[in-house]
Amino acid sequence: MFYILMNKQTPICKLQIDTSDNFIIEDILEVYNTAAFPIGVDVVAGKPQKKSLAKWWAGRAVPGSRVGGSSFEARYNVKLAALPFKNHGLSLSDQYWIKPCDADIKWEGVNFFANEFSLDVGNALFDSSYQSVQLDFMSPDNTSDGMLPKRWVRDELTGKTVLLKAGSGPLEQEPFNEHIATKIFERLNAVPYVDYKIVRDGDKFLSSCENFITTDTELVTAASMMLTLSPVTTKHSNKYDFLLKCCEQFDIPKVKETLDVMLAVDYLICNSDRHYGNFGFIRDVNTLKFKGVAPIYDNGTSLWNKYAQVGKNFEAKAFANSHEENIKLITNWDLLDLQKLKDIDDIVKSVLVFNDYLAPKRIDDVAKAVKEQLKKLQKIKEDVK
Repeated sequence: MFYILMNKQTPICKLQIDTSDNFIIEDILEVYNTAAFPIGVDVVAGKPQKKSLAKWWAGRAVPGSRVGGSSFEARYNVKLAALPFKNHGLSLSDQYWIKPCDADIKWEGVNFFANEFSLDVGNALFDSSYQSVQLDFMSPDNTSDGMLPKRWVRDELTGKTVLLKAGSGPLEQEPFNEHIATKIFERLNAVPYVDYKIVRDGDKFLSSCENFITTDTELVTAASMMLTLSPVTTKHSNKYDFLLKCCEQFDIPKVKETLDVMLAVDYLICNSDRHYGNFGFIRDVNTLKFKGVAPIYDNGTSLWNKYAQVGKNFEAKAFANSHEENIKLITNWDLLDLQKLKDIDDIVKSVLVFNDYLAPKRIDDVAKAVKEQLKKLQKIKEDVK
């Protein structure tokens, strides 16, 4: 089929897409606006590269690693890769969408920021026991990323879109970790962060956070940002320095300050999943100028929730190979008033005590381990200063 790739009301290009089997971009037929393309899509001599755009589009679908994804495909006889074609490719993280060439539809009438959306897909992906004879596929959950079960809802009081995210077995700890990270960022009061709360859904606890993207903005991940320059031709000393150089070309404010605080907190809570896809930047889709760094989000895979041994440090997934190496990248130590976290062990225990899957001894062990991380971080700060 033939589609127009749109960025809000702006046509970007005309595409030929396989919608019957592989659900991939087969060809770029016409280009209307290269400036409005997704950040990170390779544009050479004014022409976007099909392979690069196809990779971006493939990343728009719910990943095959999503917990419950294969069960969803079997129950409803639909591939996860097909879901973006059932909601015009619309998301709550940006304003990109696809319009069939013969369709008379406008962004104002279909986007999920201003219009109601179905909860069917989110419920079906979230809960394998959810049953519906025929799903309503007009949902932002068709294009949500990540491995953990999640779903979008709209707050009835505020009208804001809210993301609910579950934990994973056997400890179901991620929602609690998100709330602990929120408390730490709140104490430090140094950079913007997503405010994660804990809500109850039946017999499960979920994390809840308001969407920080609006009808006028988009989230650009660090992974996409790092595709805007060539690491071969750009002089840099490490991946951290390379990302800073990528951001410099767009005049994004306070990048280093935010990254330094993020790395420090990741060290404290031993975040084992801070990859380049779960932190990023915010761009204005109308002016195509960057507004700043996105508030820090996705802190759930931490506090040893995936490991039997509490207190062990893990390899890092961004910048360096370990948290110990990443800490050496920090230079803005004045942003880190670690005295504000002197009772961090009590903060941890006050939240984890509500997790029925955690034994009291493990809660104590986690709290002590985080306290030890704080002591080590304080020593590193003193040595540097």
